[in-house]
Amino acid sequence: MTEQRSIEMRKTGKKQYVVWLALAVVLLVQTVMMVYFGTQKSGYHLDEMLTYELSNYPEMYFSRTEGFVGSWVDGQFFQDALTVDGLGDLDYSIAYRNQQKDVHPPLYYFIIHTVSALFDGRLSKWAGILPNMLCCLLATVLLYAAANRLMKNRALALITAAVWAWSVGGMSTAVFIRMYALLTCIIMALVLLHLEAFDNVRQGVLKKTTMAGLFLVTLMGILTQYYFLIICFFLCGSFFLYLCISRRWKLVLQYAVVEVAALCAAVVLFPTMLYHIFGGYRGEEAFSNMVEGGNFLTSIKTIGTAISRQVLNGWLKEGVLVLLLLLVAYLVRSRIAPPRRGRRDSQGEKKVPQGWTVTDGLVATVAVVALGYFAIVAKVAPYKTDRYFFGIYPLFALCLVYLTYRVLLLWVKKPQWCVLAVAVLSLGITVASYQMQTVNYIYAPYQQRQEALAPYEGYPVVTLTIYASGDYSADVFAMEFPMFSQVYRCKNGDYAGVKQAAQTRDIGDGFLLYVQDYKNMTHEAIREALEQQVKLDQFELLTEAGCRVYFCTLEEATP
Repeated sequence: MTEQRSIEMRKTGKKQYVVWLALAVVLLVQTVMMVYFGTQKSGYHLDEMLTYELSNYPEMYFSRTEGFVGSWVDGQFFQDALTVDGLGDLDYSIAYRNQQKDVHPPLYYFIIHTVSALFDGRLSKWAGILPNMLCCLLATVLLYAAANRLMKNRALALITAAVWAWSVGGMSTAVFIRMYALLTCIIMALVLLHLEAFDNVRQGVLKKTTMAGLFLVTLMGILTQYYFLIICFFLCGSFFLYLCISRRWKLVLQYAVVEVAALCAAVVLFPTMLYHIFGGYRGEEAFSNMVEGGNFLTSIKTIGTAISRQVLNGWLKEGVLVLLLLLVAYLVRSRIAPPRRGRRDSQGEKKVPQGWTVTDGLVATVAVVALGYFAIVAKVAPYKTDRYFFGIYPLFALCLVYLTYRVLLLWVKKPQWCVLAVAVLSLGITVASYQMQTVNYIYAPYQQRQEALAPYEGYPVVTLTIYASGDYSADVFAMEFPMFSQVYRCKNGDYAGVKQAAQTRDIGDGFLLYVQDYKNMTHEAIREALEQQVKLDQFELLTEAGCRVYFCTLEEATP
């Protein structure tokens, strides 16, 4: 008996070694992919630049600095404003105060502020991408752990982790310099902790470590993004309902105290969140979107299509349809020739008469959480864009992998063949997605912009935008401003600002003119409008990537 047990332990240890090795491969491939796409990133969304401003710049936004608009600013100013000169210059009150005035909680900005200090005054996209990479790697591990706890199948759990980790959506999450990679990681931690809590409850307790984890993760989520509260509503609400149905009143009280305490702690640490949610313009906008009719179905379709492309290469509808047809066909066949009662499923769980298992119920709960979040955020979000949904991509991956496996298991009685089929199918979809889809927030055309502007390093820059309220819009190019001697931002798209710039600095030898949001105007029309203010000698288009940039020289000093 002892020898047999020793052999079994060695086999178990070998299996665990193989599993950890496979997970390491998943993480290694994910890391290589994230580094590759991070290297390819050549431009930025405006919100990404605001990440650096809100994390490191004491005045919140450049455009809100007195005297900033309508005057010359040294290019070095942007280098200094967006960076931190080492750990000795850390000042978390900057991010905290800025977020009191902005619309988000401060945790993510604390992280960016810290990482910026590690770059010791160097302005780099990697100060934003590296924290995202770490969050994505941790999210992959948490997704694997959650899937393994749910499915009791390490191979399926590895497939689930790889489906998200290697997906176009996973890469988009990694390279977008905002809080959504952190939010994704925290959501996966909350799901895993609730699965652990579910196992605790079946043993009649809620372990202190589990409750401490729930408190900490819930607190971190609330202080990262207010949309996390929607996840809490569905996930915590489902677990609370389960406890009530189970009549475990002591555990109900313990759980409620933990979650309410986390919410209260968040309010104590960042009381401005109450104003953000209920009184701020984003909060009012969200509530307004919620009660108004709007084009909800259009939003659902738009966002659903984006998620489908980023997770399943745009084949979500077709995949679900095939699975439904297989399920219906099985039900019809079962009606004609019912299976023998008492058959156990692949995980050894005795089926109830309808064929429903505990795992099915838990995965269904995860699906409800993901779909509930999807529906509400699609309704209340200010923009119908993918980034608000990055956090639930892993949940969709988990549900779809399990659903595929479960349906195949109805037809193929050998679980290992079902796992192999899911693996091949998942790998095929992943490979195809990089042939047919694109990773978002890379801005690859901006590489041409960088090459076009490089010869003009040291020249002054004048920025012009058509939007009356768009003084801040030029911030999207803040990463490249340090290479120029000075930057002049014209007030509210006023062409006269170019004349003012010429009168306050000698730019007769040449300057770069950034022209934003004038897509409906021809080059000739822009030049004609400018020449009402200054005499142009040279007006050469350098690039249209991001915005039009012209190299200009003046005929003579502007009177």
